[in-house]
Amino acid sequence: MKGRILKIKTGYNPNSSSIGVDVVVFFTAGAAVTVLFNTLAAVLGAAKAQVKESKELPGLSHRDKQG
Repeated sequence: MKGRILKIKTGYNPNSSSIGVDVVVFFTAGAAVTVLFNTLAAVLGAAKAQVKESKELPGLSHRDKQG
């Protein structure tokens, strides 16, 4: 008797191929990119605020500049 297919099981099986490793790498890389982007945005935002603050004249307040 030849072998026959008794049941087809669909779904995720990381042992069937390398997709299980790929999924973990994609999630890890995505999380790392998100953290790096947010850190870079925070650093650049703080640097821009510091430069803007240092360019203001020390004796004038915000109301005095508007006229």
